[in-house]
Amino acid sequence: MTIDPTGAKALLQKDCPREAGAGEADGVGTEVPDDLRFEDIFILEDIQGLQDAFAAAAKVASLITDPDGRPLTRPSNFTTLCQDIIRATAKGRADCLHSDQSLGKACLAGPFIGTCLSAGLLDGATSIHFGDRHIANWLVGQVLDETMDTEAIVAYGRSIGADETAFRRALDQVPRMSRERFAKICQALDRFARHISALALGNHQQAQRIRELRQTRDRLGIRDRNLADIIDFLPDPTLVLDEDGTVIFWNRALEKLTGVAAVDMLGKSDFAYGTAFYGSPTPLLVDYARGAVSRPDPRYAVTEIGADAIIAEVTLLSLPGGDRQVWGKAVALRDGTGRIIGGIETIRDVTERHQADTALRESEEKFRRIVETAHEGVLVLDGDFKATFANRRMADMLGYAPDDMLGRHFEDFVADDHLPLAREREARLRQGESGVFEHRLKTREGGGLWALVSASPLYDVSGASLGALGMFTDITDRKRIEEELANHRHRLEAEVEERTRDLRLQAMELAEANIRMSELDRLKSAFLSTVSHELRTPLTSILGFAKLIGRDFTEQFLPLASGQAALEARGRRIADNLSVVFHEAERLTRLINDVLDLSRIESGSMHWRDRRIAPLDVLRTAARSIAGLLAARPEIVFVFDATEQVPDLFMDPDQLIQVVSNLLQNAVKFTRTGEVRMTVRTDGEAVQIVVADSGIGIPESELESIFGKFHQVGRGDTLSDAAKGTGLGLAICGQIVRHYGGRIWATSRLGQGSAFHVRLPCLAQEEGPARIPDAAKCAETP
Repeated sequence: MTIDPTGAKALLQKDCPREAGAGEADGVGTEVPDDLRFEDIFILEDIQGLQDAFAAAAKVASLITDPDGRPLTRPSNFTTLCQDIIRATAKGRADCLHSDQSLGKACLAGPFIGTCLSAGLLDGATSIHFGDRHIANWLVGQVLDETMDTEAIVAYGRSIGADETAFRRALDQVPRMSRERFAKICQALDRFARHISALALGNHQQAQRIRELRQTRDRLGIRDRNLADIIDFLPDPTLVLDEDGTVIFWNRALEKLTGVAAVDMLGKSDFAYGTAFYGSPTPLLVDYARGAVSRPDPRYAVTEIGADAIIAEVTLLSLPGGDRQVWGKAVALRDGTGRIIGGIETIRDVTERHQADTALRESEEKFRRIVETAHEGVLVLDGDFKATFANRRMADMLGYAPDDMLGRHFEDFVADDHLPLAREREARLRQGESGVFEHRLKTREGGGLWALVSASPLYDVSGASLGALGMFTDITDRKRIEEELANHRHRLEAEVEERTRDLRLQAMELAEANIRMSELDRLKSAFLSTVSHELRTPLTSILGFAKLIGRDFTEQFLPLASGQAALEARGRRIADNLSVVFHEAERLTRLINDVLDLSRIESGSMHWRDRRIAPLDVLRTAARSIAGLLAARPEIVFVFDATEQVPDLFMDPDQLIQVVSNLLQNAVKFTRTGEVRMTVRTDGEAVQIVVADSGIGIPESELESIFGKFHQVGRGDTLSDAAKGTGLGLAICGQIVRHYGGRIWATSRLGQGSAFHVRLPCLAQEEGPARIPDAAKCAETP
């Protein structure tokens, strides 16, 4: 016999279609373990009770098997015909097992109704899934309908060797129902199966979630323990408050600082923890950070403040070790939703640093007064022998303001006929030789000046050369006297020649005596200058720390004068003076870097880090370099105009940034009001960049020469006193662009603005020399 699905299956699928495959409501596409079985997922006794109840209510036999037809549950409501007669024979038992297997395979695509392979009774089946995996079959049946041939069923009983009388008696007891009713039972069975499939996946997912939650809880517990250990062993005193302002951490370093044990402080709230610092309940920085107070205690000198964080310094007067200057930082703690759940504050004892900084400031001020009131001129030169400091006496000697001397080479102050001597002395200083010598200098107005110079090389702590220090004493009057004496001697010699030999000899002796006196005077001045130089040598170290002092003074100590008008004014004056030293040194560094860059390019020692670059990304970086300039010049509008697609270049991105930054800075510098626009376009086999402004413009006669070294518009080819730069920026741009086979030129009209054009050949290859093979073609004038 074969399974007969005609009629009944069609009716079942019409009345009870499956919206999705078994388990798809929750499980399709979900990864599930391959080794889990039906009995691993469910408690079989619970499933047995469900199966028994369904079989009794529907008046059908029921059984759940694995996908291969092996029973997983005990038979429910099996008829005597099937259970005790057919299955009692070997052939009947084999036919029943084969029928169960066939039903299981037939129901994979959906619920199935057919006749069994043994007696031919009506049977139905549906499948149970775990996700996408088939794990069991639920079988029902052992019923008759009016269309079945009972004699054919009896004939089957004879064929398997069953007692015909007992077979007929048992057949009469088989439940009878219509196929339509049986189909509805199978529909209900399918819904149960689908529910069990979804329940299987849900049980598994819930178990996974429970395991993950337990693992997360364990990890959080370990993390909290580790965090507690970390806070406890932090070198800086640290306390942590919860959202109620209760102390939950008070580490060992804080115990040592305050003398209060953690066990006596944990659990304290209502600002009671402030007693350890101020002797009475007082809000700390952490209370402001977490929003418990609207403003920090006025005793704090706040250096940085935000919505959730604050940094300040304060002098604590109630600590066991005496008065201490401490630095503190507090931050609010938030949960994943952003809600404040507490705060943390860390404290650092900065008493020794505070004392050292105070002593250093006093020492620096004392030595500065000495330098500024000294009778000798003081000049400090950097490694390129350009002035980085000149005291008032030095400036007065040469007719300059002190700031006007900064950045000038020492040779700018030397008389032309003494330049060879100045270069020789420079070489000796570079070799580490100190010396005392006479130099003829020139003033700003072109006059002459004789000076006794005591010079020494300067070094940093590592022994690297920093430049030189010179002490200058004006000996012009002495030299004039010496010259007058020499002239007088010559006159005396002429007169003595006309008189007696004895008188001539006496006159010569007198002149020589005068010369010896002058020499003794010179030696005396040299001695005094040398001693003065040795006394002032420590000043050079003070100057080297100008930047550090300025920063520490402004950030750490100027806020301490808050509310004291006299101290604030004095502090601002000191800060302004330090700022002048720092910014002039910074400007000098930029000038030196320009000279060094140009020298490296021309000598071929420049290191080019060429690679494939996307020009627009690099140009946007360069445009950001003028953000500070534009913020200070709101009357200027900057426009970045670029096409969406620009071909790649093969070059050093830093060099491209340097070229464009120079052009943009010049455009902003020489534009009083209006627009600075950078345009980027693809031009044939090249990328063309144009930086245009609405500034003062450039005379047509200088459009070619502006790319020369040391050229500044309106000042010829040499640096004037008023020049603020070296005139090297455009020269460097030209060298870089030409190195990459490109071309740079300018167009301008006086009073209507200027436009600088840069044309760079596009990428020809990713590796190889920086100069692109067809660069000559790309460099042609457009």
